[in-house]
Amino acid sequence: MKTDDLIERLSTDLEPASPWWVTRRILIGLGAGAFFSALLMIFWLGVRPDLMDAMTGTMFWVKFGYTLACSAVLVAALIRVARPGGAMGSLAWALAAPFALVGGMALWRLASAEPVIRHGMLMGDSAEVCPWRIAVLSIPIFAGAVWALRGLAPTRLVLSGFVAGGCAGAMGAWIYAFHCNESAAAFVALWYTAGMAVVALLGALAGRKLLRW
Repeated sequence: MKTDDLIERLSTDLEPASPWWVTRRILIGLGAGAFFSALLMIFWLGVRPDLMDAMTGTMFWVKFGYTLACSAVLVAALIRVARPGGAMGSLAWALAAPFALVGGMALWRLASAEPVIRHGMLMGDSAEVCPWRIAVLSIPIFAGAVWALRGLAPTRLVLSGFVAGGCAGAMGAWIYAFHCNESAAAFVALWYTAGMAVVALLGALAGRKLLRW
């Protein structure tokens, strides 16, 4: 059989792929991971007992909005890098926006606070465990992201791993916010971001191996 004949036979009954296939697969992977991450948070750490009262405060929503905004941008970036030759493009700048807002708020509040309380605003009561808890809660989400990407066609494996890790870290931080009672903008800007960055870097390191075709 000639090569042209073989190609023609193989392509005879092909149907066009849905333009939503990539998005759907990624959302399924991330959604499943987030479900197990939430269960892990509930049974391991527990939801903060004063959650309803905390939701009346501004900083709860700043923390909630920061992690959710980062998650949304990184989900969009993950959909881009899942395709051959995909890059973050302008989403890299979009990701900088929520950090700039929270970082600016943190610097303003630190500058206006008495020097004696600045250390407490930065460290809170849980700085030594916050990034690592976020990293642990991110593991199921990262696993879901890897599952999704392995069924797609990323070609920039380090970048794809980095974005998958960052996305998992941001979503893990959002879930952790339902347990964490820290309320200082400086704490959120430093330690929540550190937790997300740890997972992103680990994703970049693991991407070449985990996402290889």
